[in-house]
Amino acid sequence: MFLSVILPCYNGGATIGVQLEALCAQHWEEGWELIVVDNGSTDESMRIVERYRARLPTLRTLQAHVHGTPRLGVAHSYNTGLAAAAGDAFVFCEADDEVAPGWLHAMGTALGRHDFVAARLDHRKLNPHWLHPREGEGYQSAHLSRMSGYPYLAHASGCSFGLRRAVWERVGALEVRLPYVADTDYSWRAQLQGYSLHLVADALIHYRERHSARARMRQGRNWGGDYVRLLQRYGWQRPAGLPARRLLWLLRCLPRGAALLLGSALAEQHRQQFAEWAWSFGWSWGEFVASLDAPEPARSDLLALAQEHARVQGASAANPRPH
Repeated sequence: MFLSVILPCYNGGATIGVQLEALCAQHWEEGWELIVVDNGSTDESMRIVERYRARLPTLRTLQAHVHGTPRLGVAHSYNTGLAAAAGDAFVFCEADDEVAPGWLHAMGTALGRHDFVAARLDHRKLNPHWLHPREGEGYQSAHLSRMSGYPYLAHASGCSFGLRRAVWERVGALEVRLPYVADTDYSWRAQLQGYSLHLVADALIHYRERHSARARMRQGRNWGGDYVRLLQRYGWQRPAGLPARRLLWLLRCLPRGAALLLGSALAEQHRQQFAEWAWSFGWSWGEFVASLDAPEPARSDLLALAQEHARVQGASAANPRPH
C-alpha cells in the first residue's frame, strides 16, 4: 500500500521545520510520498520546505491558493492534496505539529486493517507546562472524542487522519464551508456511510496548542460558531431564546475572566485557568454569534443517513447479540 502524506501549510515558517525533521525519520516499506500544500504563504515556509528535497526525495509541493481570490481554509488545502495524491491511502499531518517516531509505520499498518483511522495526540511536548492537561492526557490521547450533539458520533482531529482512497472516493471532499469543523463533519459523514473510525494506539502526534489568550479565544470562537452550523446541517433546531441565554451566560463569565487575567500574572495555576477560560468564552461567543445568523439549511442526504444510523443503533440496542 503506497501512502500519500499530505501536509497543508499557511505561514508555518516558525514551526514547519520541526515537522519536516520528524518526517525525515519516518519509514514505510511499501513506499510513500510527501505532498506539501501551500495556501498562499507570505513568510519563508516554502523556502524552508525546499531545503528538505534532498532528504525527502518523494517531496512534492502544490499551491492551493489562487491569487486575487479569498483564501480558503485548511480543508481546501487537504482537498487539493487529495486530488493530486498517488497513494492507495492518505495520511494527514500539519505544519505546527510534530509526528513521533514510528508514526507513519503505525498508520500504514493500521490502514492495512481499517479504512479510516486517527493517530493519538500528545498535548505536552510542544506546549508550556501551564497548558498541559490538568487531568489525564487531553483529548484524543486515549480515546476518540464525542461532541454532545446529534448524531452523537465519534470524531477525530483532521491533523491525525488516515484513510484509504476508497473512503475519499465515496465520502467525497472535506467541507470547505465549515472550515473549522470540517474534520468533525468528515468523521460523521464517513461513519454514516459505513466506515468505522479507529484510534491507532501506536501512532502519536505531538499537538501544538494555541499559546496566547487571544489566539485561544479566536480558535474557540471559530470552532463554536462552526459547530452550530454543523449541527444545523444535521437537522438540529435552534431552541427559542437561545441567543439571549448565551448572551446572559457570556456577561456572567466576564468577572471571572477579569479575575483570572489579573491572577495569571502572579500564579501559574491562574494562567492555566485563564487559558481555559479564554477558549471556553470564545467558543460560547462563537455559538452566540452563529445563533443570530440565518440558520444553516439542513441537508436531506445527511438527515437520511443520520436517521438510518439511529434506527440501526436502536435496533441493535433492543436486540443485543448473545454472548
